[in-house]
Amino acid sequence: MENIILNELRTPVFLVNKFNEVTYINEIGEEFFGLSSSILLGKKISEIIPNDSPILNLINRVRKNKIGITEESLDFSNLNYPNRKVRVHLVPLSFDSGQIVIQVSQLALSEMFQSQRINSKISKSFSSMVDMLMHELKNPLAGIKGASQLIESDLHDSSHFLELTQLISIECDRIEALLNRMEQLSNNNVKLEYENINIHEILNHCIRVAKNSFGVDMNYVDEYDPSLPRLFANKNLLIQIIINLLKNATEASPENGKVKIKTSFNSNKITSFGLENIPTTLPLQIEIIDYGNGIPNKLLPNIFDPFVSSKKDGKGLGLSVVASGLEEMGAVIDVSSDTGFTNFCINFPLKKS
Repeated sequence: MENIILNELRTPVFLVNKFNEVTYINEIGEEFFGLSSSILLGKKISEIIPNDSPILNLINRVRKNKIGITEESLDFSNLNYPNRKVRVHLVPLSFDSGQIVIQVSQLALSEMFQSQRINSKISKSFSSMVDMLMHELKNPLAGIKGASQLIESDLHDSSHFLELTQLISIECDRIEALLNRMEQLSNNNVKLEYENINIHEILNHCIRVAKNSFGVDMNYVDEYDPSLPRLFANKNLLIQIIINLLKNATEASPENGKVKIKTSFNSNKITSFGLENIPTTLPLQIEIIDYGNGIPNKLLPNIFDPFVSSKKDGKGLGLSVVASGLEEMGAVIDVSSDTGFTNFCINFPLKKS
């Protein structure tokens, strides 16, 4: 009966015995570790996470003092998910068995505080606002320039000509919207307009921009879930975010490399917003995956902060724009990276209006 109840919980839960061996883990816990119960059960917790992880010290404290402990910000990395911060709650199962129940939840509030720090840092520096504007203008301008050059060499193909002129029109509108938004920022009068969007139309437009500008030689592979409902978001801000991520993925990839764009419905993605800490489901998922060198581990925890970049000449503004824009739309972004693989995963709430 206990196993049935624990399996229904929407947060990872696992049990370790007095030898620190995993004796139970629920289905969400398997997803959390990226490993099946058949692999995890019977293993010492130190075989699953780094030996210097603070969770091991917390387990010993709970066992010694026989009282529960809650840690609000804990490094809970493993091989599949490095550099992950979580909230963890540990409780002794009984006073003399040495068994500890461990419940884990994602740090949604810390993500929110991180975004607030981003907005604060940018707003305090006029020069960084100018840099951000210039950085963001380069992407649509590159798309316009690339499309114009192709029109000159491809006027004989009327259908392709029409597609490129449409791309130019959309990107020009996006520049105007971006400038209007920057003007609103300077007047402290930011108001985003939302609409129900077909996310795959947006992604296909961004891929066309990429192919006609910074990713001419790249192979963009889409893996879409056609059953996804429409996304309630700001169209231009969403294009801005996706193009930023595609550009980063392209620059991180080898020549003639591959970038995958994937959509799916993930009902297990739950986070909390606001002071009330109310759980919210964020099932609409977009992943942008490249197969380049990966992001250095030391940069991963702060990769969405302004002025943090793994690029030699990077200013570290693109991902801060991405994070703050998603926070405005009630979405979250996670990143996992290793040598030969980086995945930026965005999750949106399911809203109709």
